[in-house]
Amino acid sequence: MPKRLREDSPSILPSTKRSRTVITTPVDRLSSMSNELLLHILSFLPISSLNVCQRLSRRFHALGGDSELWKRQYYSQWVRPRARRLANVRRSVLPPSKAEYSPKVSTWFDHGHLAVEGRVTNWKRQYRLRHNWASGSCRFTEVEFVEPPCPPVLVKLCSGIVFTADTAHGLRGWAAKDPTRCLCKIAFPELRRQNTRPTALSVSQLENGQEIVVGFEDGHFDRYALDVGTSQLKLLSSHLAFRDGAITAMALSSPYLLIVSQHKLLSLYNLRGRPSNSGDAQDATAPCEIASLRAENMVAPMTLSLRVSTSEIVATIVYSFFHIGCGWSLGIQEQRFAKDGRQLESRLTSTVDSQYGTRPLRTHPQSNQRLRSTSDSTSLLVPAEPSIMHQRPPTSMSYNHPYLLTSHADNTLTMYLVVSDSDRLFVRGGQRLWGHTSSVSTVLVTNRGKAVSVGSLGNEIRIWELETAVSSLNSHRPLNAENSIQVSPDNRAAKSWLDTPKSTRKELSGSELVTSKPQSLDRMYECVGFDEERVLLLGEKTVGTQLLECYDFT
Repeated sequence: MPKRLREDSPSILPSTKRSRTVITTPVDRLSSMSNELLLHILSFLPISSLNVCQRLSRRFHALGGDSELWKRQYYSQWVRPRARRLANVRRSVLPPSKAEYSPKVSTWFDHGHLAVEGRVTNWKRQYRLRHNWASGSCRFTEVEFVEPPCPPVLVKLCSGIVFTADTAHGLRGWAAKDPTRCLCKIAFPELRRQNTRPTALSVSQLENGQEIVVGFEDGHFDRYALDVGTSQLKLLSSHLAFRDGAITAMALSSPYLLIVSQHKLLSLYNLRGRPSNSGDAQDATAPCEIASLRAENMVAPMTLSLRVSTSEIVATIVYSFFHIGCGWSLGIQEQRFAKDGRQLESRLTSTVDSQYGTRPLRTHPQSNQRLRSTSDSTSLLVPAEPSIMHQRPPTSMSYNHPYLLTSHADNTLTMYLVVSDSDRLFVRGGQRLWGHTSSVSTVLVTNRGKAVSVGSLGNEIRIWELETAVSSLNSHRPLNAENSIQVSPDNRAAKSWLDTPKSTRKELSGSELVTSKPQSLDRMYECVGFDEERVLLLGEKTVGTQLLECYDFT
């Protein structure tokens, strides 16, 4: 018989009961708030928190995507920092320092077309687009031009349309969003298809479409017009420019066309024509030659620029030449014409002074310069060694006033700022741009200062914002890779030509996609063009097959 347990034994004591937790329903204070108050609260959140709020509910998805919120973010991130770099603007039109946002279009500068009253702008999409540009994040697609054509295909980008010209298919237009979709096409005249091939292509924007000019190796050029509404290409006229040489370069700013032949002949045309001296009106579709000149000392590469103002036409040609003191330099010849064709002025300058770190005085006549004091003249002493020296010619150059940019085989670029007004023409400063790890094959710059440079192998693409580099001109501080952004496609590794099966590669044949054949992988690249949404490159293999690469930042 077991023993009885003692009454004070701890084993028989009742266990301690758990305290019951009182569950209370949280008070929903947000649902009772008005949308206006919630939007005001959301305006203080950073971008990362704003994106999280859009995943909470349908209401917060709509509030977090409010256009005015993203418009303020766009202004604070992309517009105001640029405005602060412009000293004269910062003092005049910027809002007070306490205000971080201004709805006035006058303070938006080059972004003003997005903030025009009455225009509906998807500000979140615009912010994402600018953010992708700033980070170099994009989608990558590659399209191959099949054989024929064996001669190189000419490609240009304008207003979201990619124009191609080749002997076999003529002139075609493709959607930049989907380069495999042909929007329009027209064959070259029969005589042109049999005897010659296109050697130059230029496009200009019109109110209701684009104007396209194609130059050929027999000296002719053809004018075409694209009607965006009907997606139809129309041949406007054909004209003989040079009888003894091919057209090698063109610059088009409708209605003016600047062309250069392989024999260094330069001509400026008014494509709309003009009344003759006898008073008889010419055909409106017949181009009229305004001026012509010969340049004997131009060495490739070269680039053309055409600027049209309300009162005059400025035609500029930039070429390379060798200078004994500082190696390869750039010459700039500027021709100014009145709208009636009269030549107003011809001016010439070079980058030699900028390479030495000096700037000549051009605001006074030569006779007045003799009356200057000796203290002024000592500031013009040329240093013994140039600060910028190039032993090899540039691989490419691009000029879009006021920015002049050259690329070189030593993995660098050089930026110059061209000053051109009614009284003077000179080059201000020179700055080396560092960041590429291989030879730079091509460069393209806009008048706002955004530039794209491409390595010779096509595997390194960099985006430059040159406005930040203007303040460092004439200084010895180099701009390294931190001042540029390398394009890093999200799907480039997955869609590399080496890893992609042949059945998934795309080619262009007319307007259909066909399977490609294995080719050599050695390529040379050039930048076809870029806009606010994408960059287009044209690569050429050793066997003649060309590749069109599209980097989409949307």
